[in-house]
Amino acid sequence: MKMQPFRIGVASVLAAGMIVAGGGAALQKAEAATVNSSVSYKVTNSDTMYKIATKYGVSLSKLIAANPNIANPNIIWAGMTIKVPVTTGSSNSGSSNNGSSNTNTGTSTTDKSTFAAQVVTLVNKERANAGLGTLKSDTLLTKVALDKAKDMYTNNYFDHNSPTYGSPFDMMRAYGVSYSYAGENIAKGQRTPAEVMQAWMNSPGHKANILSKNFNKIGVAYYNGEWVQEFTS
Repeated sequence: MKMQPFRIGVASVLAAGMIVAGGGAALQKAEAATVNSSVSYKVTNSDTMYKIATKYGVSLSKLIAANPNIANPNIIWAGMTIKVPVTTGSSNSGSSNNGSSNTNTGTSTTDKSTFAAQVVTLVNKERANAGLGTLKSDTLLTKVALDKAKDMYTNNYFDHNSPTYGSPFDMMRAYGVSYSYAGENIAKGQRTPAEVMQAWMNSPGHKANILSKNFNKIGVAYYNGEWVQEFTS
């Protein structure tokens, strides 16, 4: 049987930013501090600065101040990228991992939700085998995972850093997810939940996220060949 290529990457986010390390990165406990950061947002046809500010829960004045390159805030257009300021009450850290094979596939809406639920079941089975507690499927994390999967498919990229949302941790904060620990696994091209779980469990970095004692919540999504797991506690 011909083996599919598989890409691995591990990243940890500290207060200073993102540090990429090959092979693995230990999770760091959150430190009490205020972190000011931003996420990148791609404007759509119906957007206004006010709508974007409302969507991300920031003031219009802060959004305008974060984009001094926009001469007239009343004039923005589809396709342009703006910075959305995000403020959180703590500096958080986590790990993110990715895996990819070169086969792409599409499925029905029912399959997408079923696949995600099956991955959660398989994750908790692996955790039970390791003597760990189960992860609770979280509605907000699941939305983050689905939007990340759609973003990777729509914008044709495979990376933890999204051109739309920034890092996984920027994205979580923008969606209102609070955490002490956080992590992300991504994969591309696997055809079934069992296949993607096998790929992740065969990778030390991905396996470490799945079996981390630091996590107690999970969100999973599948979208047209893109797989995403989000973890927090």
